[in-house]
Amino acid sequence: MPLVHQHLNKEEINELMGNIMGRRSSDTMGQILNLAVQTLPVEERREMVQYMKQAMVGTFFERWLGHWSVALPDGCDRPRKRSMDGNDLWSKNNVHVICDTSSEDGSEEKADKIKDDTLASMGYECFTQGGKSIKTQADLEKLIRAVATNATLTASQKNCTIQGLRDSVFKNNANRKRKVTELTTGSSSVPFNQRHCTSGSRVTAPVGTNDALHPTSSSCRNRTTAPNLYYKETAEGNVVLVHDSNDSLSAAINTSADNSVPLFSASELAPTFHDGANGAVLGCPHYARSCKVRHPSSGRLYTCRLCCEQEREMPLRDQDSPLDRFKVEEVLCMRCGTLQPSSNRCVNSKCGKPFASYVCKICNLFDDGQHKSIYHCPFCNVCRSGLGLGIDFRHCMRCNACVSLKDNNHVCITQRLQGNCPICHESMFESTEPLRGLKCGHVMHLSCFNLYMRSQTYTCPLCKKSVDDMKEYFSQLDAAIRMQPMPPAYANVTSKIHCQDCGKLGEVNYHFVGCKCTFCGSYNTRELERRPQNN
Repeated sequence: MPLVHQHLNKEEINELMGNIMGRRSSDTMGQILNLAVQTLPVEERREMVQYMKQAMVGTFFERWLGHWSVALPDGCDRPRKRSMDGNDLWSKNNVHVICDTSSEDGSEEKADKIKDDTLASMGYECFTQGGKSIKTQADLEKLIRAVATNATLTASQKNCTIQGLRDSVFKNNANRKRKVTELTTGSSSVPFNQRHCTSGSRVTAPVGTNDALHPTSSSCRNRTTAPNLYYKETAEGNVVLVHDSNDSLSAAINTSADNSVPLFSASELAPTFHDGANGAVLGCPHYARSCKVRHPSSGRLYTCRLCCEQEREMPLRDQDSPLDRFKVEEVLCMRCGTLQPSSNRCVNSKCGKPFASYVCKICNLFDDGQHKSIYHCPFCNVCRSGLGLGIDFRHCMRCNACVSLKDNNHVCITQRLQGNCPICHESMFESTEPLRGLKCGHVMHLSCFNLYMRSQTYTCPLCKKSVDDMKEYFSQLDAAIRMQPMPPAYANVTSKIHCQDCGKLGEVNYHFVGCKCTFCGSYNTRELERRPQNN
């Protein structure tokens, strides 16, 4: 490290570390942190993580640190948590021992200060802390464009400011929704989606009775069935059986608040199938899996978060909040009907089968697709399709996106996946649809790209550069110009043009087919002025 500090400045160190870590998988990152726990003193450990944070500003690396449980060696006196497979894991509440994300150095306050100072230097003091909030998407996009195009800011300042703007908008929207909920319900002690329906959450009534239920909808009234088995995780991290539908004594005992059993409707407990009417593969249209996830807020069962979104969009249905994949704590095995803590396989000894061939304990993603490769990116903090970082993808810290290793012409655009698709205006970062990268670096959905190209438009809708290599098309325009000479009245007319591909100005002979840039040979030009050629 002394040699690195001697020969490289701070930005070069961050870029070097970002290029190295962007090719490391989630498991490798976990092994690095585990090794740091075992070998490094606390101060050196924190210094190492601080360098990692600085190199990965603008990514979701800190969120991944908060979700990741690092394995500890035997004999360690720090708090442990017993996993389903018997391994000792760090409790998620104690991850701050290796990387204090809330931190003593006030990293969150520093990030807010960088954002406010940057906005103030650009003349946007009204949007700094204590000023007015960003209320519209247009204001947010305007500020992001201003920050991204400001040549006086470093890449770190741009990333930190843009991420701070998005976080502030998210917090403002969350506070606004909370206030509306409080005004609607007249109480703030219980979440709204748990007030109007208590049967999806834990109840204190004995199993088989519904005296304690006061539902206000048909779906609530139908939730009267308990799962076949119910396993809970104790404070010590052990998984114990608290309810067995076949054991009448168990049903009578579990009436206290601590051992109460959630109730569900028959449709929630019924298995669903990935292959539809064939009924051979458990799952849903989105994923093949043998479990359902329990909504962390409402307590309802959904086969996946996308099924929850589809049901939210259906008319005349109870509106549930979006399913936060990171907060899922319980799953239901569709083979044996056992409700249990989220894990990779069923805890029921009579079942014991894995829920899927791929299981991510951070995203709570279960997928049993036969010919599908999935990996978890610690910088996106979501699962992506592919073999993994360093194999067929790498993570670009500036773009905050996973990029194919075969893409040798990658163009960096700060936070390029954090916006919406320019065609359908849907979010792209967590989209399950395939994305299509353009030559200029911008991205859109593949289906939107195909639809856009049908309109015979070959320029990016955002920056107006050519979407792909257009040499073949430009050679056809060359041939058309040679075959159609201009009439004598226009023979000496010239046009002043601006090339939208290379950004240069030039003066060329006018032709109605198109004006070719003399620097890069592109016909993607805009005519600024037309005048007769001087004799």
